[in-house]
Amino acid sequence: MTNRQGRQGGQWLAMIAGGLLAVLAALAPGRAEARCEDPLARLESVGPLLDGIGDIAGLKELYGLWGPECAWNAEAASVLTAILRRVDEHGLPPSAFLMDRLERGQRTDDVERDLLLTAAALRYAQVMRSGRIDLARLYGDVAIHRWSVGGAPELAAALRSGNLRHWLEALPPAQPEYGGLVQGLASYRALAARGGWPMLSLPDGKRSLKPDETSPLVPELRARLLIAGDIESADGTETFDADTVAAVRRFQARHGLLVDGIVGRDTLAALNVSAAVRAEQIALNMERWRFMSHAMPPTRIEVNSAAADAVVMRDGEVLFRMKTIVGTKVTPTPMLASAIMRVIVNPPWVVPHSIYRGEIAPAIARDPDYLRKHDMAWQGAHVVQAPGPGNALGRLKFEFPSPFAVYLHDTNAPSLFATENRFRSHGCIRVERPTELALHLLAPSGWSRERLETLIAAEETVAVPVGPPMPVVVAYWTAFVQPDGTVEFRDDIYGRDAALKAALESAAPRPPVFEASGDCGA
Repeated sequence: MTNRQGRQGGQWLAMIAGGLLAVLAALAPGRAEARCEDPLARLESVGPLLDGIGDIAGLKELYGLWGPECAWNAEAASVLTAILRRVDEHGLPPSAFLMDRLERGQRTDDVERDLLLTAAALRYAQVMRSGRIDLARLYGDVAIHRWSVGGAPELAAALRSGNLRHWLEALPPAQPEYGGLVQGLASYRALAARGGWPMLSLPDGKRSLKPDETSPLVPELRARLLIAGDIESADGTETFDADTVAAVRRFQARHGLLVDGIVGRDTLAALNVSAAVRAEQIALNMERWRFMSHAMPPTRIEVNSAAADAVVMRDGEVLFRMKTIVGTKVTPTPMLASAIMRVIVNPPWVVPHSIYRGEIAPAIARDPDYLRKHDMAWQGAHVVQAPGPGNALGRLKFEFPSPFAVYLHDTNAPSLFATENRFRSHGCIRVERPTELALHLLAPSGWSRERLETLIAAEETVAVPVGPPMPVVVAYWTAFVQPDGTVEFRDDIYGRDAALKAALESAAPRPPVFEASGDCGA
């Protein structure tokens, strides 16, 4: 071999080695192409591409941690974009994560694309951990702090270690309730894509359809119930038979309606809500879940004000359920996360000034002896109702810190729990099973039912500390999924769904929608 041939062979070997090094560098986790340098220097010029979506502070933090090179190689970019293409599974538009710009990657240089990828990843982390909308600012009556921990250090670590996929997949809420909504969203979207269900109407002159009646509506009703899984077969006559009545009752139960098996105005209206609208309702509740998930420990008392009920949970398992009475449309129960610190046995009720002006004062005008008849008396500037069987708070009150002066309590009118309308309070939450709740909270301190009942019978006011404090979350779920996969819906009684939808569809800031009344009294 000549010297010239030797030099040519060495050049070919050097080229091959260089190519292999380039490939290895591209495949190595956390390393990007050498030509992609100093993204921070380009941040100002690329800023308009982010269109208000990019977290500029997070971008600066990420590249400050990373150094003067681009952070994304082809493999990492592929992982991110694959996940972002599926965000619609979470009820989110891909455009919220710069996907339209990333899909036009050939029109941007490597530095711009690196910045876009970083901005999209940080945006995804923020939305999955705290939602797109700050509900505390939107609603005005929310005492839940939004997740504020930046994702830049975690993203940098994931890119360096090659664990990007694992990090991204762990960002959505991990609670099974959220996973159920993901499946429910897919199901109702599929129903909508297949055409949903037909709209139903009662024959002229009919106000309802009752069991054992005959009507041409019955076959259509069975077909409607079959589509959503409330009945197993649509076969049958025009008689509103027992199987169809049972299916209607099941539908009513999972929509929070009066379970009477009669297709009246409210049931017909719920039957005629389209599958597409139900899918949208699920997506709105997923947004609230993303905002709240960090504040919902597996052991908690959770009140759903939209359903007027509550569950007591330990380690993610439901121990018992109970109905509640919550705020009216005018005095909505706020959303909050706190912890029950003490149980007040035989609580007095300090009547709020607003209730005195609106209810007590007019009653006194009609009956000057009203205060005495209701065990009420003036104490300083307040009217106070003494403890006892007629006290509005009942025998037990469950106190927790909140800026709204609301709490859980017993009631002197337990018959109201059997009514269809349980939106009756001034914002506080009356619970159906106060004694069971108190015993659950006080069990770690050794309290027995006999001891508690003896203390109640004494009619003396006693504050009993709860140790350890029990987390309590007051949420608003108009769509939720039972452990068996059954999707349930409730009316948007407080208008929170409507307000959230409007906020998501508009980039303009909105004033608070609600004002907490704080009218429960001390």
